[in-house]
Amino acid sequence: MNERKIFLGVWLTSLCVLMLELALTRLFSATMFYHFAFLAISLALFGSGASGIAIYFTQRWLAVERTPSWLALAAGLFAVSVVLALYAALNNTLPLAVEKRTYYRLTMIYLASALPFFFAGCVITLAITRLARRISVLYLFDLAGAAAGCILLIPLLDRLGAVDTVLLIAVFAAGAAVLFGLAGKGRAPTVAAGVLVLTLAGFLGANFTFGLLELRESKGHTEELVLFSKWNSFSRVTVQGDLNQPRVRIRIDSDAATDIFKDASDKRRYGPALQSIATLAYHIRPHGDVLIIGPGGGFDVITARVAGARKVTAVEVNPIIARDVMSAEPFRSYSGALYEQSDVRLVVAEGRNFIRSSQEKYDVIQATMVDTWAATAAGAFALAENNLYTVEAFTDYVKHLTDDGLLTMTRWFFEPPDQTLRLLSLTRAMMDELGIENPARHIMLVLASREERDRVAVTYLFKKSEFTDDEVRVIEEFAETRGFPLLYTPLTRPENDFKRLIEAPDPAVVWNAYPTNIDPTRDNDPFFFNSLRLSNLGRVLDSSGEWRKTNLGTLVLFVLLGLTLLMVVLFILGPLVVAGGKVFSTQTGAKLAGIAYFGCLGLGFILVEIMLIQKFILFLGHPVYSLAVVLLAILAFGGLGSYLSGRLFTQRLRPTLIKLLVGLGLLILVYTVILSPIIYGAVHLPLAARVALTVTLLAPMALLMGMPMPLGIRLLSRSLPEILPWAWGVNGATSVMGSVAAMVIALLTGFNQALLIGAAVYLVAVVFVPRG
Repeated sequence: MNERKIFLGVWLTSLCVLMLELALTRLFSATMFYHFAFLAISLALFGSGASGIAIYFTQRWLAVERTPSWLALAAGLFAVSVVLALYAALNNTLPLAVEKRTYYRLTMIYLASALPFFFAGCVITLAITRLARRISVLYLFDLAGAAAGCILLIPLLDRLGAVDTVLLIAVFAAGAAVLFGLAGKGRAPTVAAGVLVLTLAGFLGANFTFGLLELRESKGHTEELVLFSKWNSFSRVTVQGDLNQPRVRIRIDSDAATDIFKDASDKRRYGPALQSIATLAYHIRPHGDVLIIGPGGGFDVITARVAGARKVTAVEVNPIIARDVMSAEPFRSYSGALYEQSDVRLVVAEGRNFIRSSQEKYDVIQATMVDTWAATAAGAFALAENNLYTVEAFTDYVKHLTDDGLLTMTRWFFEPPDQTLRLLSLTRAMMDELGIENPARHIMLVLASREERDRVAVTYLFKKSEFTDDEVRVIEEFAETRGFPLLYTPLTRPENDFKRLIEAPDPAVVWNAYPTNIDPTRDNDPFFFNSLRLSNLGRVLDSSGEWRKTNLGTLVLFVLLGLTLLMVVLFILGPLVVAGGKVFSTQTGAKLAGIAYFGCLGLGFILVEIMLIQKFILFLGHPVYSLAVVLLAILAFGGLGSYLSGRLFTQRLRPTLIKLLVGLGLLILVYTVILSPIIYGAVHLPLAARVALTVTLLAPMALLMGMPMPLGIRLLSRSLPEILPWAWGVNGATSVMGSVAAMVIALLTGFNQALLIGAAVYLVAVVFVPRG
C-alpha cells in the first residue's frame, strides 16, 4: 500500500469537500432563499458524520489489504454523487412559501446533497482508521487540501460559475479515486477511476460549451428575457428585460433588484427623478460632494447629478455590476456611459471598509435599499451588507460628513416598522457616542405615497448639525406636493413610535419595551434584519410579505439548531442501540470520554472558525475575502500544527495535550480582547497588507488548533482503536451543529461571546482527554 498516494488522495478529497460545501451554498443562494440554503447545506454536511458511523459498523468486512480499493470506490461514488447533487439543486428550486411542495423539494435537495459528503467522509474516516499511526501527516494533508480549496474556489467561481465549478469538483474527486487506485496492487480500480475522470471531464467540457446544465428557474420562478448572466464567488447577477424599453433590471441571486435606465447620463431627460422619495436630501443640499453606497444600476447617481452635485463617488461592492454590466457593452451605451461621466467616480469596494479608509468628507452620504439576501458560506448567516447598519457604521458615516452634511437612507416600510425604528435606535446610540444632543432637531422621516406601488418606501434623514426651520419647511412642502406623509420632522411631530424613540430621554427604555427587536446593532452583533425576540419566534409563521421574508431566516436558524442537536444525539446513541450493550460492556468510561473529547474538538473548532470569519469581514472588506483568508490561515497553519505535533510530541502525550488545550483556551480569550482594536486600527491599510496581517494574527492560534485532533487520535488508537470511526463521526456531527450554534449564540449575544464559548469548549475537552 503506497501511503504517499493515499495522502495525496486524501488531500484532493479534502480540497473537493471544502469547495463543494461553499460552491453548493453559493448555488443554493441563487436557487432558493438564503435561509433555506443555510438549512440545506447544514443538514447535508451530516453526511460526513454519518460516514463515521457507517465505517464503524462495516470496518470488519473491509479487508485491510484492500484499503486502497475501498478508498477508490468511495471517492468514485463521491464524484458521481456530486453530479446528482447538482442536478437535484437545479431542478428543485424553492419559493419562499412554506408549503408541501417546499418540504418535498427541500427533502430531495438534502438527500442528494448529503450523498457526496457521506462518500467523501467515508474516504477520510477509513484513511484515518487504517493509518492512525501516521495521523500527524494524514491530518496535515487533510487540512492542507481544504486550505488549497479556499485558494481555488474564488477564482473558479469567478471564471466558471457555480454550475461548472461543481462539475469540476466531480472531476477532481474522480482524480482522487485514481490516486487511491494507484496506491494498491490491482489495476481494475485505477482503470475504472480513469474512465470516470475522462467521462466527467468530457461532460464538463460539453456543459461549458453548450450549457446542458444551467440555472433556468430560481426561487420558484422561471427566468425570462435574460440579457446577461454571470456568477462570481458571492453572487449571480442577471440583467433581464428589453433594451428597447426605458429600463432593464439587474437582479442579484434572482431577488434583490436595481434598474438600469436608458441614456441615464442625460440630466435633462431625468429631471423628474428628483420627485422620488429617495431624493429628499438634494432638495436642501443640492450642490455638494456625494458618496453613494451601493449605486447598482445608477438611479441614485442620476438624481445626484440632476441635483447638481459637484462630485459623485459611487461605491459598488459587486464587480460584476460595476465592470461587466455598467462598464461593458451593451449596457454601457444603453446607460449613456453613466459611470464614466467626469463628475462620477466608480469604486469597487465594500462601503463600510471604503469609508473607514477614506480621508474625505461628504455633503451627502446616501444608501438606498442596500441588501442582497445572499448566503456566502455555510455558517455565514449574516448578510453581506449588515456591517452597514451598526452603531459603529453610523459613527463612521457621521464622522465623514461635513459640518452641515446629511446622511440619508431609504428602505422599505412595513408593519411593524422594525427596520425604520432600528435606524432611529442606531442614530440615538451613535449620537450618544459622538456627544450630539437634541435628537429632535437632527432627524426627519418621510413616507412615500402608498398609491405608488405595492410596497412603500421610507426615507430617513440625519443632519450632523441641527436642521434649520427653513430646511424643514423645504422638505415638508415637497412632501405635501407629492402626497408623502410626514412620520417625523422637527416641526411636525405626530404621536407615534418614531417620536417616542427620537425624543425619549432614555431611548433604551423604548426599544427594550417594544414587542419586536429594535435594539441598536453593533459590529459585535450586526444582525440589522433580525427583529424577532425569543419570546415571539413563532410570530413569523402568521406573518406575510417583506416582514416574513426578513425574519423567516431567524426561525429557520433556531429550528435547524434543534434538528442538528437531535442528529448529534442520534449519532451518539444510534450506534449504541444498534450494537446493543456490547459496545460498552468494557471500558465504558474511557469510550464515552473519547467520544466526548472528539465532540468537543468539533464544536470548539467550528465555533472559533465561524466567529473569526465574521469578525474579519469588516477588516478584509467582504465576507468572501474573510472566508477565504481566515479559512486558509486556520487550515494551513492547523495542518502545520498537526505535522509538528507528530515531530515534537512523542512522549507523555496526555499531559502535553492537556497543556495544549488549556493554552489554546487561554489564547482564544486573549484574541477576543485584542482583535477588535487591532482591526479598527489597521483597516486603512491596503488589502494586501490586511491579508498579511490577518494571516500573521491567526497563525499562532491555528497552529495550536491543529494539534489536539492528531494527538487525540494517537492516544485513542493505542487503547480503543475500534471506536475511532465513531469518534470521528461524532466530531463531524458536532462541527455541523456548531456552525449553527455559532450563529445562534452570535444572534443572541454577539461574536465575542461566541468566541468565549469556543474557548470554554476547548477547556471542557481537558476533562475528556483519552488516557491512551
